[in-house]
Amino acid sequence: MDTQRVIALYGDSLLMDTVEASLGKNIELGVVRICTSVPNAVERLKSLHPDLVILDLNAPDSQFVLAFFKEQPSVPLLCLDVTCSQVLALSCQHYTALTANDLTRVIE
Repeated sequence: MDTQRVIALYGDSLLMDTVEASLGKNIELGVVRICTSVPNAVERLKSLHPDLVILDLNAPDSQFVLAFFKEQPSVPLLCLDVTCSQVLALSCQHYTALTANDLTRVIE
């Protein structure tokens, strides 16, 4: 039996609501939402042991996630930028993501 991939979503935006609803339909993904108001969000991310973290690049407080990656560099970070329909990966690779299906292909 395959294990679910844990995808952590960080943010409170409508964009993240949409991503959560879209990815939540995929039974192979365990989607966990972390709101910006959660105390100790970095510790919460660590305890999840996510396979991937997705956040809204335009979120005003998204910079805190960099602290997570100093300690967990093997966990990919996908920053979604709705203003230009791009996904920026921690590795600096750029992907065009116009739909949830495009985002799913990036994850796979």
